[in-house]
Amino acid sequence: MKRLLLCLLAVFPAVPAGADVYGGFEEFADSGSLKPFARDLGGVLGSATFHGGRPLGFSGFDLSVRTGLQSYPDKNDRILRNKGVRAFGLPWVQAEIGLPYRCDGFIRGISYEGLTIAGGGLRYGLLKSSDKAWAPHLLVSAVAHSVVHQHFSASHVGGSLVYSMGTSFCTPYLGAGLDRTRLVARSSRLDPALNGSTVTVAESRFTAGLRLRPWNFVYLNAAYVLVHGHSGAEAGLGIRF
Repeated sequence: MKRLLLCLLAVFPAVPAGADVYGGFEEFADSGSLKPFARDLGGVLGSATFHGGRPLGFSGFDLSVRTGLQSYPDKNDRILRNKGVRAFGLPWVQAEIGLPYRCDGFIRGISYEGLTIAGGGLRYGLLKSSDKAWAPHLLVSAVAHSVVHQHFSASHVGGSLVYSMGTSFCTPYLGAGLDRTRLVARSSRLDPALNGSTVTVAESRFTAGLRLRPWNFVYLNAAYVLVHGHSGAEAGLGIRF
């Protein structure tokens, strides 16, 4: 168990480290950069919430660490670009529990790079679960987050449709989703008139990934993600019962 916990913690460095990646907001936020910044933030908030289309099943349990990464900021996101940010993302700690009637509930959160984020969601399996190799599984998933930073705050809701089929060792999966993000500017030195203003954006998200289970109850997953036309990635490591 000690070795597993060390492996879980090792996932976190996959997200680029820096001194408050999102801290350029106060210095660089202007009216033209709020929506691109909200799109970039919403993309990483909506990422890394699933790794297959099969629900846990009643009393099942999943504990993992995950990362969602976008390879570069939107071209109009001067808040991140002027800060010198290239790849950016978020690490997560996520806990899931299986509920009756093919439902799952999950919570997730992190305090990272000046952000404090709490979130959670529900999933529902549209197809009956099967242990047969390459049996199809399909579920819908909904997630919501609350985000607090010294210079801005945000709320996010996302929905996804996830399909997977595979074996007990290897499971490819596909996902398509939509992220809606509401951003509130709290402090901008560049344009103080923005303080208190809000913007809302809604953007698509597509995922293609693979989950491996090298040991009983232990899995790792990796995926390519396309968020509002920008490439990204996901990764995770966890235990699943």
